[in-house]
Amino acid sequence: MTTDPLEGLRLPIVPVDPRPEYADALLRRMETSERAVAVPSATPTVRYFVDDLDRAVAFYSRLLDFEVELRPSLAFAMLYRGDLRLLLSVPGSAHALPDGTLPEPGGWNRMALQVEDLAGVVTSLSEDDVHFRTDIVTSVGVRQVLLEDPSGNLVELFEPITGYHERPHDPAR
Repeated sequence: MTTDPLEGLRLPIVPVDPRPEYADALLRRMETSERAVAVPSATPTVRYFVDDLDRAVAFYSRLLDFEVELRPSLAFAMLYRGDLRLLLSVPGSAHALPDGTLPEPGGWNRMALQVEDLAGVVTSLSEDDVHFRTDIVTSVGVRQVLLEDPSGNLVELFEPITGYHERPHDPAR
């Protein structure tokens, strides 16, 4: 009779009975990750139309800490800052409305980015000749300033103050 030379290295099989709360939490995380894969649009996304893609990519990556994820053409780039996805597009026929109208950069819609030291960030961006539409103003729960990207799209930088409220992050959602 031959014996298995690895028999002495085998560990005994021990049944595992996890705590119910651990098992429930693990199941929620698994279901959440499955939903995230099944629903790719769960990532917060902003699209800005720009006049000059090179200048816009440089602005967001160099001055506002976005990372360039994709740049597959001269008319499109995808950038990330944390979980925020920013799509930059040069208007073209693919974006035209049925009457031929093309989207234009600018307007009042904007993304809002939280910063820790608003005055310091404004000073730093001023040194890079960034165009500000407003001075720093105090609003409900925040101090904020509006600036323009190279195409005239608005970006709001804000710093929380007393009274600021943010919904707690819930990984189960």
